Amino acid sequence: MSGHRRPVDDVTYTRRRLLVVTAAVVGPAVAFSQFRGKDARSDATQHLPPTTPPASTVSPSTVAIIGVPSSSVPAVEFDHEVGPGMNGAKVSALQDRLRQLGFDPGPSDATFGPATERAVWAFEKLIVDTPRDKVTGVVTPAMWLQMIGPISVRPRRSGPGVHLEILLPQQIGILYADDEVRLISHISSGSGDEWCDVVTVDNEDGTQSEQGICGIAVTPGGVFHFERRFDGWRNSKLGRLYNPVYFNYGIAVHGSSNVPSSPVSHGCVRIPMHIAEYFPSLVKDGDLVYVFDGVEEPETYGAQLPTFDYADPSFTTTTSSTSTTVGPTTTSVPAGTLPETSVPPTTHEHVQTTTIVPTTTTTPAVTVTVGPGTSTTVVG
Repeated sequence: MSGHRRPVDDVTYTRRRLLVVTAAVVGPAVAFSQFRGKDARSDATQHLPPTTPPASTVSPSTVAIIGVPSSSVPAVEFDHEVGPGMNGAKVSALQDRLRQLGFDPGPSDATFGPATERAVWAFEKLIVDTPRDKVTGVVTPAMWLQMIGPISVRPRRSGPGVHLEILLPQQIGILYADDEVRLISHISSGSGDEWCDVVTVDNEDGTQSEQGICGIAVTPGGVFHFERRFDGWRNSKLGRLYNPVYFNYGIAVHGSSNVPSSPVSHGCVRIPMHIAEYFPSLVKDGDLVYVFDGVEEPETYGAQLPTFDYADPSFTTTTSSTSTTVGPTTTSVPAGTLPETSVPPTTHEHVQTTTIVPTTTTTPAVTVTVGPGTSTTVVG
């Protein structure tokens, strides 16, 4: 404060305000489990009809709960903007608050890095109603007051068990367990572009093949369910995927080191790497996935087929005799802390597109309802 001393009444007012604007929101401190999928299809390989409810309620023993109730708000005042590259107590408080609300900023290390920036992007888009091409990753004093106010994120589809809602217009994925927020993540989905790439594909016999693949990068809207997964890195026709969990043939939610603020994938749903480390432990095969494209309701499409890729007629395929092992990776996460940091083996591979629309604007004390309303190293 540059040595300037505030009047006592002003200080008292500020402290009282910080105490009043507490929010009972389940926060995201992950209890990372060792659940990993198998390198094969599960029993649930047929898409569920759009009106089919979850097969069963997922118990806490099955799904890692990534947050604990919290009624405390970091009592830190933001008298200036806080953004990427900064360090200190304000950044630490920001990370704590994002985690309480369900946004995963990485560890509370007081360093504003890429993981925290992407969490802020998600907050801007979902709560502040910032268009996805206008996000800044910077927290202003006004945004901080909004962030420490009462905030509630509600599902567009209600029901017992675990389900994922992918909002293509906002480029956000929200995971719910019994209608409570368990995770809110920035994503990057299909760009909508036509593409042709030379990619390396992991074959079922352990070999790899170099293939010329073309497609249209579309992420279809509809109602799906998680049906199979791979542990670790997977080289697919759509690119290189980390810990992919598939829900529409070759379309998966997977980790990527490149998750920009715009939709750029070949159709998959990219999530930040630190979230991809534990995401497979939060969902099981059979859990529902609702993809909202901003045009029609998911049930209108049902289990909409993706735009299938096809072989590039100008490319000559070669097969390598070198076997590769895509082994599991294990990350140990301290209790109460979120971790920092292909398409299926069949002939079906896909790519998808994206649409963007804003959500509901929030004020410092507001409830937000998310209701109906070319290379071998490319990534899906």
